[in-house]
Amino acid sequence: MTHRYRISYRKPGPIAQVASFIIGIVALGIAAFLGIFILAALVGLIVIGSALLAMRLWWIRRKIEQAVRDGRSPGDVLHAEYIVIDERKTDRPEG
Repeated sequence: MTHRYRISYRKPGPIAQVASFIIGIVALGIAAFLGIFILAALVGLIVIGSALLAMRLWWIRRKIEQAVRDGRSPGDVLHAEYIVIDERKTDRPEG
């Protein structure tokens, strides 16, 4: 059985090795540089989102406390009369 295709591999020369090394170092530097900016952007978004969430929760809590002080019910609470049609029976003893 003869092989139609022969793949010959030669070790790259010293100039090619140095060029590959330099290109690899430059690629790693660019990747690290971009990674730092992406990480900074993500941290910034998390900080801004956390601040907005904290302000929103503070605002809601403030409105609820103000409504309680004024004697109003906080939020959209519906006060109504109702009639119990069927009471749920439990196995617990009364008392």
